[in-house]
Amino acid sequence: MDKDKLKASFGRFMYGMSDLMILNLLTLFCCLPILTIGPVLCALYTVTLKLARNEAADIFRDFFSAFKNNFKNGFILGLIAFFVAVVIFADGVYAFSIEGAAKIFFCIITGIVGAVWLTYVCYVFALQARYENTVIGQIKNAFKLAFISPVQTILLWVIHAIPVALILALPRNVAAQIGVFYLMFGVSLPVYCCSKILRNIFARFNPEDESE
Repeated sequence: MDKDKLKASFGRFMYGMSDLMILNLLTLFCCLPILTIGPVLCALYTVTLKLARNEAADIFRDFFSAFKNNFKNGFILGLIAFFVAVVIFADGVYAFSIEGAAKIFFCIITGIVGAVWLTYVCYVFALQARYENTVIGQIKNAFKLAFISPVQTILLWVIHAIPVALILALPRNVAAQIGVFYLMFGVSLPVYCCSKILRNIFARFNPEDESE
């Protein structure tokens, strides 16, 4: 009996990993036009939130349906994220090109804006995937949830930062060797882990999420 349970658990695990691999490939392919990143992330969160709630999900149908339904707001939210990321990158490059007190000042500003941007990314696309609201409403709710859930927010930061940190920290030859793993799970797996946390955050402030 224990062996049967173990086989069943392993089968569910492998089935779930195959779903995440398909989601990752879909996400990377649909993000090739960079400006579609917003709607694509909304579609990704739509599916991963379902998986996190142990709901039945049709990967292709749910992904492309959510992509279509969230395209307008997702596009605007993604555009905001893209332009702020460009500003952060430019500030970071400038900060490391100068010396003295100005360098410290610009590094601090870059860090603060970066934390705000990361918080925005951690919440706003999941909110758009789960709830209907205006763009401004989604942004306001994203920072409200972050403010009242500080521990979970830091955990979301860490989950999003780990894949990037590994690529930057590891030697190039090692990073190249794990590139296949990133191709299969580099986006979908962190987002799925975040969806587990976000599911609990959403349920705290909207009990209907837990009871559905």
